[in-house]
Amino acid sequence: MTDVRFTAPELQALYALLAPTDTGAPRAPLLKTSPPARAWTWADLAAVRRRTTHAAASRRRSEGERRRENQRAPEDYAFEVLSRRAGHLRRSERRDLARAWTRLELWPAEPEAWVGALGVNGAAIAQGCLTAGIAVSSMDIALDGMRVKQRLRGGEPVFSVLARATACGRSLSD
Repeated sequence: MTDVRFTAPELQALYALLAPTDTGAPRAPLLKTSPPARAWTWADLAAVRRRTTHAAASRRRSEGERRRENQRAPEDYAFEVLSRRAGHLRRSERRDLARAWTRLELWPAEPEAWVGALGVNGAAIAQGCLTAGIAVSSMDIALDGMRVKQRLRGGEPVFSVLARATACGRSLSD
């Protein structure tokens, strides 16, 4: 016999209770000794439906709230890092910079390392480094007498630094 599936959990439970067995014979009554106190009415089923719908809606709402909190968390962390490094900037400027750093989608500990290497305004440079495959751990490597981070802060393009490293036989990736 085919197994019928319902989307509503209470209907599935009722079907499982009342459906015939695989042999086609009706199911044995659950309580052989005494009948149930009262039969289920449509009002009872509607009440069960309202309770399950309400619980599912509140679960969805709390998951959505958690998602929004998780989206705000990296920006807040970047804002804290920038507050420690650039307390002289106005709050709105730090918030804008935090949004720029958050767009890079780095792990929570990474923005601090990138800010330390490239400065608070270095989100665009960090994006270029990530695109080119240059790791934050390679910022202290010296190329032709200057560190990578000094070259990048000084305005040298990311791919130029990468080409210089390749010419020197150095790898800037992890």
